[in-house]
Amino acid sequence: MKKQLLHPLPFLSFPFIFLMLLFSVSLFAVQDPTPANSGLSGGDIFEFVVITGYLLGVFVLLPWVIYTNRAEKLEVVEIGASSDALADPELSEFERNSRAAKILDEITQKLTPFEEDGELLMTITKGSQARFMKKGIDYIREHLQPTDPDITDRMNELIAVYQNRTQRLFTGSKWIIGCAIAMGILFVWTGGISTFVFIHALGIAFYILSSRTPLYILDKRMNLFGGGGAIVGAIFGAFFIGAAAKHYNVYSDGRKERDYSSEFTGGAVYFLFIFVAAMFMGFLVAALGVINFLMNYMNNAVMPTKTETWYEKNFPAMLPEEAEPTEEMHV
Repeated sequence: MKKQLLHPLPFLSFPFIFLMLLFSVSLFAVQDPTPANSGLSGGDIFEFVVITGYLLGVFVLLPWVIYTNRAEKLEVVEIGASSDALADPELSEFERNSRAAKILDEITQKLTPFEEDGELLMTITKGSQARFMKKGIDYIREHLQPTDPDITDRMNELIAVYQNRTQRLFTGSKWIIGCAIAMGILFVWTGGISTFVFIHALGIAFYILSSRTPLYILDKRMNLFGGGGAIVGAIFGAFFIGAAAKHYNVYSDGRKERDYSSEFTGGAVYFLFIFVAAMFMGFLVAALGVINFLMNYMNNAVMPTKTETWYEKNFPAMLPEEAEPTEEMHV
């Protein structure tokens, strides 16, 4: 873990780098005040980022994230659960099975091959693959309802790959969540329950949900950048270590005395830095959630579209009789 913390510019530390830049700009603005008519200040930038984070994150992206988490799931198909009453009445049973087989072939061709124990397998490494598989299997379920058990088995193999590779893992910072919760408690203690407290709570929920990364994206980041997700915790840990440092006065005769005054002063400075940093992270929780959304959802967020439109776009010239069932492939 220590080597990961020292990795140069790890991808998962981008939110913290963004935070430190804002923190530095805002401190400079406080230390070097400028006239009111001198233009944009660091405080103005910080306020804009905070307000934009709450408005964009809570009122626009949070519903999208919730919808994506619900809509991107795929359940295993039960053999014999299909009903002809729900299938496309214009297609015969053979045509439905043939079209389903063709769609499954297209899904398989778009997956990334890899070899394991001498066997060629397929997996998901990109958001486009996951979206295509989800739309394809949804279309088969809604309009085709194939009766061939081999096709159902192939669907379930693909669904198992999808479920494994698209499962989301939390990769955010518990320190940021803790700071945001502490800020919320401070707001309630000083001003009671208010509209902003409610919005702030939604901002925390948005940060948590937006920090959930699909496994295929997480694997790619680990291979490219080697991790680095514990940066915020490491910084706070360094602050606490500095606050607990012991100071001594050493005299010429070799005597050594504990310097409690210096320890108190140094500890107070460190805790002041901790408090200010916690305040900034608490206010920026929604803005950091927006950054996490761009990293974890922008390429795989689900849009509410009709499966018929997806099929017409991806199979514009396909005739039902042209799609013959193919041999089962391992995925």
